[in-house]
Amino acid sequence: MSSVDKVRVIYNIHPFAMHLPGGGEVQLLKYKEYLKAQNCDVVLHDIWHPRFNESMLFHHFHLVSGGIPFLDCVRKLGMQVVLSPNLWINETNQSNINTQEIQTFYNLADHIVCNSAVEIDNLELHSGLPRHKAHVIHNGVDPWFCELVNPTIFKEWSGVEGAYLLNVANIEHRKNQLGAVRAASVIGLPLVSIGRVRDQSYFELCIKEGQGKYFIHLGALAQSDERLRAAYQGCAAFILPSTLETPGIAALEAAASGARVVITSEGSAYEYFQDEAFYVNPQDQDSIVTAIAQALNSPSNPLLQSRIIEHFSWHCVTAGLLNFYSERQGSGSR
Repeated sequence: MSSVDKVRVIYNIHPFAMHLPGGGEVQLLKYKEYLKAQNCDVVLHDIWHPRFNESMLFHHFHLVSGGIPFLDCVRKLGMQVVLSPNLWINETNQSNINTQEIQTFYNLADHIVCNSAVEIDNLELHSGLPRHKAHVIHNGVDPWFCELVNPTIFKEWSGVEGAYLLNVANIEHRKNQLGAVRAASVIGLPLVSIGRVRDQSYFELCIKEGQGKYFIHLGALAQSDERLRAAYQGCAAFILPSTLETPGIAALEAAASGARVVITSEGSAYEYFQDEAFYVNPQDQDSIVTAIAQALNSPSNPLLQSRIIEHFSWHCVTAGLLNFYSERQGSGSR
């Protein structure tokens, strides 16, 4: 295959994914955005206007029930199926995992792309992931998060004065905002929350726990909004004590912005942040408080920011992804 030949791949995700998008949906759209500049054409699958005949590569994101007959059809059309599980299995979600169904997804895939080497280990152990099909393409971050913005744009918009802790995530049990609010009340700083509400009852628990003082929910901001960047750059620490993460795109954004990062130890975060972040056991409230206190008492760490920008910018990540696609398109076979 010539180096000048354009690579074309079709992307697909489950039908309700973009209603309340999270990290997996951001990843898909960032792949598309950055690959465009690298001579790669990403076609978003449209059920009303399918373009299966325009590519031999079909990349499907997430393992949501209902996708199996569709991928079976795609495979029978002769396309190579690339699968992104975006999945981590532990005791908090194992009872909701249909291992037999997941293994059917694996069987239909020619290649399986994971966000880390440790994710491959996890999925092999808990769901029988066939390691010979697995490849690592790390998650990424926009490099412009390291560019300084005027800090007043966040303060003027939010009304937040003084030091604050920051959580950027959809509000739901997995993100463990409740644990973060409880820790914030012990530390004595408010937790500023930016994100959509996925679970209304859980959101109301966070409000109640915040006692009108320690939980400030501001709604969602677009990634490109400078107010979000200012929030990252101005926070005392970024807090993501989730029950699992792979590793959390918001945590990458916070690190690229120069924030101190407090993050769950459950998932792939260590593969990205190494010893430059503060890790918590999401099931241990004292662990969350201790990690936040350690972060607040530590100097800012430019090593974390430089590590993330150098190794995990979307430019770098999608260059590896493009090589992966090019090799498969060039082979033309399973």
